[in-house]
Formats: sequence, structure tokens, C-alpha cells
Amino acid sequence: MLVKLLAASDSTSADADEIIARRILVTGDVQGGYYRSCVRNEAGRFRRLVGNMTPVDEKSREAEIYVEGKRRMVEGFVRWCRKSNVGLSQIIQVKEVKEEEPTGLYEDFYVQS
Repeated sequence: MLVKLLAASDSTSADADEIIARRILVTGDVQGGYYRSCVRNEAGRFRRLVGNMTPVDEKSREAEIYVEGKRRMVEGFVRWCRKSNVGLSQIIQVKEVKEEEPTGLYEDFYVQS
């Protein structure tokens, strides 16, 4: 029984290090430089994720964030986005999160202006 428990915990830790990707559609006060800087810092610097954030669609006030990296870091970043507590009274909502296949095309996290 002990062997089964150890094997189960090993598979969980292996899954946490699996490289995954997510496409996150956010809406609200995403056009400001402050929010975009927060996203860049949270994704790139703090969680070591790679990907990009697209320019904001002015009509819909939507932007798309693509991230890839270790499962635990990507899932934590998605939770951070959903929490949307970045300060300055900005209101951000996650409209959609899509699973993607990692592309391996990015070396860093970029914010397009």
C-alpha cells in the first residue's frame, strides 16, 4: 500500500512540471499600461512563463494572453488573472480560458503595444 501512495504522489509531481499552454481572454480595464505591466511581471518575472499579451481591442476592451510553462505556474497565473486584484480600482474579468498545445516559439513573455 505504501508503494501505491508513493507512486501516486510521484505522478502528481510529474504533472505539476508538465509543460502546458493556455489562451486567456480578458476584458475590462486592460488597456492601461499599469495592468499590462502587472501581467508582464506576474507571467514573465514571477512565474517564469513565456508567451504574449496582444494589443487591446478598443471596441470590446478585450485582450488575449497566451502563456506556456510548467502546469503549476500556468494554473497559478490563471488563478491570478481570475482574482483580478491588481490595484488602482481596475476592473478585469476573465472571459474565457482555452487549453492550447505548447508551441515552444517564445523565449520570454512579451506585451504587444
